[in-house]
Amino acid sequence: MGALSARFRLLLFDPRGVGETPDPGTAFTPDDLADDVVAAMDAAGVERAHLVGHSLGAYLALLLAARWPDRARRVVAVAPALFMDPYLLAVMDHWAALAASDLSDHDLHAALVLQAFGRAAFDRLVPAVVREMDRRPPARETVLRYVDCDRGQDLRGLAARIDAPVLVVCGSDDALPGPGQARAVAEAVPGARLELLDGLGHSPHIEAPAAFNRLVADFLTR
Repeated sequence: MGALSARFRLLLFDPRGVGETPDPGTAFTPDDLADDVVAAMDAAGVERAHLVGHSLGAYLALLLAARWPDRARRVVAVAPALFMDPYLLAVMDHWAALAASDLSDHDLHAALVLQAFGRAAFDRLVPAVVREMDRRPPARETVLRYVDCDRGQDLRGLAARIDAPVLVVCGSDDALPGPGQARAVAEAVPGARLELLDGLGHSPHIEAPAAFNRLVADFLTR
């Protein structure tokens, strides 16, 4: 974020059950999380903003742009899904089974991040991410609530309503939504641009931050 903070005012917040924000203890939907983003913007006095989101956060950025077009300037959607296809639903079922099992926290964390990075970045990033999750483990109830929330992603009836400029970014080796879903998002959103980053996985902003920041800064300053 350092490269972007030199050029933009950044508003970052912890979503429900993450970091300093408590889990409300009840189910929530993508619409609820999008409402939270708008509430954070209101609290910070931000009327309109560029929206940058990753994975579920990419879906939320697009959802916000569809529901509140006057609040979104430009959108960067990183590794998004247009909808939860059978493969993604199977991944959610697998994650839910792992979180509900008696697997150790460490093994659960390793399993949850296994597909989050490309193979080229695995040794460099995954052990550090797992160590951080071990240090501050998410509650299993929170993991299960996010899995249920993830299952509710479906932009097919909303994508055509987005009129903000949209950049869709995806690693060519993304093993979760993958390039096919990213391409579907770019085709569904009027005028959207797709950038496939060769050799990167589900988290290009972490795997190759300098290249990612250059791409985003160029798009946001056009």
